[in-house]
Amino acid sequence: MDLTNEDGAGYVGTIFMGSNDAPVKVLFDTGSDFLAITSDLCLDPKLGKQEEAKAVYDPVNQIFKNENKDLRKCKSTAYLSQKSTSAHKMGGDDEKLDYGSAKLMGKLYTDKTCVDANKTACTNFEFLALYQAIGLDDTDGVLGLAVHPDIKRRNLNYVWNLKNNGVIDRAIVSFSIAGPNMDDQSYAIFGGLQPDQIVGGTEALKKMSTTAYRPYWTQSVKQWALEGKSIMYGDELAQKPGGEAAYTAVIDTGSSNIAISDDMFKTLVEKWQKDVPKVDCVTDDNFCQVMTPCTEVAPKLKPISFAIGGQTFEMAPELYLHQAEGKRCQFAIHSNQLKGTTGNLVLIGDTLLRHLY
Repeated sequence: MDLTNEDGAGYVGTIFMGSNDAPVKVLFDTGSDFLAITSDLCLDPKLGKQEEAKAVYDPVNQIFKNENKDLRKCKSTAYLSQKSTSAHKMGGDDEKLDYGSAKLMGKLYTDKTCVDANKTACTNFEFLALYQAIGLDDTDGVLGLAVHPDIKRRNLNYVWNLKNNGVIDRAIVSFSIAGPNMDDQSYAIFGGLQPDQIVGGTEALKKMSTTAYRPYWTQSVKQWALEGKSIMYGDELAQKPGGEAAYTAVIDTGSSNIAISDDMFKTLVEKWQKDVPKVDCVTDDNFCQVMTPCTEVAPKLKPISFAIGGQTFEMAPELYLHQAEGKRCQFAIHSNQLKGTTGNLVLIGDTLLRHLY
């Protein structure tokens, strides 16, 4: 399946839903475990609620005015349950999903789901038909590829559903991914991999043991999570003296950047500001930035390396800097803003993944 990655926002492919084979653009996300798509339930005034308009300050005219934002509950209605003769509502409680940047609510349905445009690789699959999708602006939904921690809900994993229905022989999904400025075509393969995409072929594959997604949970996803040993800035550890160096690294195709623990991030910021004193980590809530072109900033910074699963992945400054509009140069590594036992997670997104080869 071909994937697109517009503006580095994530890898998106098209699946086909229902008896009418409605095309649905979904974000391929190894960091979640649901297929959740916008639906005609969004049109039901009794379900969910419209976003509220917020006043923002206009410094030019020195007035507050309503922000120019689409306030609809869903920005699309991809799946039409009332037009699909094979749609089946599961019943039970409504489901709520919080992805940080997106908050979704919906009802469980089952319907025909096809992964190919020829409609030959189809199964009956359980998914979340959304009636509210805050933050889901550029796609119709999310295809979660992690296995649900509750064994009774493993059928919600699309890869295992394909295997259990005889569509693929092995419960494998592999990716060939390229950034928005690369000429290569990104794609996903269900049931196997492309040997010529691996240096040395399949015999040279590096196997890494997975670890618990949330170490202190009794039921915890171990798929797509690896043991991290350290993060280095040049030859210095990116941690406070006496701080925790180890972490759980979640391979997250649904994330554009890299998110690290708040303690590690604050330590990195201190080191960045020593090398580039004008680095601003306050103005933008998400990213550090400097009003200087990245081509001038990169030579002043040091590489950042991640020791994960027995391998070390080093990123030159050019790889973790992003040239925004004008002269603004952004750092594509930020705090994960998670608390408690999940605070030490490191989310490995597209900033590193697209440069692995």
